[in-house]
Amino acid sequence: MAILDRAPPDWKRPPIPCKVKLQVLINQHGRSKIGKERLGTVDNTHFDHRPPLEARKFDTTAWDTVPAANDPAHIQAITVEQHDRLTNGPGGMTRITTRGSDTGERSRTRNIRRSHDEHQAVMEAKAAGRPRPKPTKPKQKIRSRSSFPSGRKFESRRQA
Repeated sequence: MAILDRAPPDWKRPPIPCKVKLQVLINQHGRSKIGKERLGTVDNTHFDHRPPLEARKFDTTAWDTVPAANDPAHIQAITVEQHDRLTNGPGGMTRITTRGSDTGERSRTRNIRRSHDEHQAVMEAKAAGRPRPKPTKPKQKIRSRSSFPSGRKFESRRQA
């Protein structure tokens, strides 16, 4: 049995069966886990995994996350608006930031993992005496002063 830090790329999340959804609703007495408001119709109810599936460890023997992806104890029924707020962060139609949301944390974790892997590759190359590998994100050059439009040309274009 091997426990991985994250699910392999070829693993697909199994759909939540109806009996698991029903068990979650019974456990929560038909109320949202956030704010304890009454859940309306099934169309207005979303089922959210807590902790998120991407943050869970993965068991290769059971070929499922730890805890299991469809464990009713780790799924919560919430409204569509609450699910959107948890997944995408606060804000209305335009998001100022996704920090603290599932999407923002997932992106942050990927960036940390990528930079850590790059750092490990550089340290291994340094120890072996090989040249350093190129970074995945190239540095951007600052444009020289001559590449910006001059004031006189810009003014003449604006007047024309």
